[in-house]
Amino acid sequence: MNIPKLIMNSSLALSIVLASAALGPISASASPAMSQVVMSAIPAIHPGGTVTISGTSTDSEVIVKVIRPTGSIVFFNIVKVINGVFSDSFVLGSSESIGTYKVVVGQGEIVDTEDLIVTAAPTPPVTDPGTPSGTTPTGNSNPSTNIVTPANVEVSPAAITSNTVTAPDGKITTTVTIDNKYLSDAFTQLKDQGKTDGAPVIAIRISDIAANGNTNVSLPASLLLEGMKSVPNAVVKIFSGNESYSLPLQVLDLNTIAQSLGIDISSVILHINIAVMGTDIEKLIQVSAGGKGAVSLGHSVDFSVTAEGNGKSVALNNFGTNYVERSITFSQAIDPLTTTGILYNPANQEISFVPTVFVKNTDGTTQATIKRNGNSIYAVVTSSKSFTDIKGHWAKADIELLASKMVVSGTTATNFAPDHNITRAEFAALLVRSLALNSDAAAATFKDVKATDWFAGSIGAAVKANLVSGYEDGSFKPNAPITREQMTVMIAKAITAAGKTVSSQAEPLNKFSDSSKISNWAKVSVSQSVQAGIISGMTDTTFVPLANATRAQAAVMLKRFLQYTQFIN
Repeated sequence: MNIPKLIMNSSLALSIVLASAALGPISASASPAMSQVVMSAIPAIHPGGTVTISGTSTDSEVIVKVIRPTGSIVFFNIVKVINGVFSDSFVLGSSESIGTYKVVVGQGEIVDTEDLIVTAAPTPPVTDPGTPSGTTPTGNSNPSTNIVTPANVEVSPAAITSNTVTAPDGKITTTVTIDNKYLSDAFTQLKDQGKTDGAPVIAIRISDIAANGNTNVSLPASLLLEGMKSVPNAVVKIFSGNESYSLPLQVLDLNTIAQSLGIDISSVILHINIAVMGTDIEKLIQVSAGGKGAVSLGHSVDFSVTAEGNGKSVALNNFGTNYVERSITFSQAIDPLTTTGILYNPANQEISFVPTVFVKNTDGTTQATIKRNGNSIYAVVTSSKSFTDIKGHWAKADIELLASKMVVSGTTATNFAPDHNITRAEFAALLVRSLALNSDAAAATFKDVKATDWFAGSIGAAVKANLVSGYEDGSFKPNAPITREQMTVMIAKAITAAGKTVSSQAEPLNKFSDSSKISNWAKVSVSQSVQAGIISGMTDTTFVPLANATRAQAAVMLKRFLQYTQFIN
């Protein structure tokens, strides 16, 4: 396979596992049970340095991945093994962060890992540090100014005013306001930095927060709107105790919000609220988790954003294709293979999967970063699920991973039926679940989808997210088996719905001898999905677009999609 190496930037980190078989091992001749791979130690480097990855393997080719400290992928390649030896190299970007990167080499479950230590380059002596007016270097020797670092401005503690109130039930609420001048200066300081690799962040760190309280941060909408004129992609990030919330300002149509409140933008106040739930909600989450064979880790948080003015308020809860990040830090180590973030729905008292990435911190704690295009109550649960009929199956690991994360379920409590066909409705429901979209049966207007059908809410949500479309006769054919090209088109649309992009190239399709059989309406989507490594051919040279997809193939594609979009580790 001639697959180009990929060096990832932070805006599009691909977590890819390519395969030349339908959705199985990368090489038809590979024998995972007999495979061995040993990697040589990797010397420490500075950002901008060359990384060389080498070792020995009994396979004909190995997958090489280099993972940032944050969990995203910085480098990926498939490397040929010649005479039992492999070697590959790449240049680490000069803007990459320092820390411990993880290098993983191998195939399937047979891998070897090594740490890549990236250290700061020596700082050359300077006679004039040239610190911009109104800013201080990291360390902030002057607390009356904002702390400025690349792509980040932390609002000075002197600008933050907190007021704590204890309710009769013992619940503590901390209301926070920010000095307008400091907040305005933060936008100016971000603008002066110019273009950066990541989104520029204005950090607001709230100190002395009660462990189980509410934090409400108030920001004037007019000041945010003015700041967005110079830094349109700015993110306001609130740190409150063990929680944080990152709000990309571009998801807010502030002028429209002001109109809905019937007032001028100058009178609108934005409230970002982080509320740790009490034992009543915790018990309900534990009950729902127990019904799914899971256990809650016991720390649920309600993240919300509201706009207020003219005696009215409106909840801001629909961010389109922008998957907003909020994090919860846990004191213990967490296994990302058997743990997931969940959304708790108070209306039906049920939990469901929500995209979550886990990162182990140097102090032994674990940060769960939950991503969703709306706000709700979130928590983290752990679960380990398997099925009796997937023992020895090529997709066993991926099926168990997604079952443990409550993305897929079995046909019974003990069977998954991996080689059975999957229907159009079933796959649409899995995509909706993977994207953590809200059910909407009213949007499913196809003539063969009834509001009482189990899949009506999922198909309606898929329609609203532009994941699916029906046939010319107004039908959806929900119970028809889904073909490989139909499934690929849905996946490509889901990538867009997740706010990600991937280029389409002719090369991925030219390698298939049956590429002419791929429908014209599916060719761009198939090209994108092959390019992203989410699907490959049934063989090295055939795609077989009209073959029906199996439940196992669907599970593996969903896992690759979730990793590509950085929705799971």
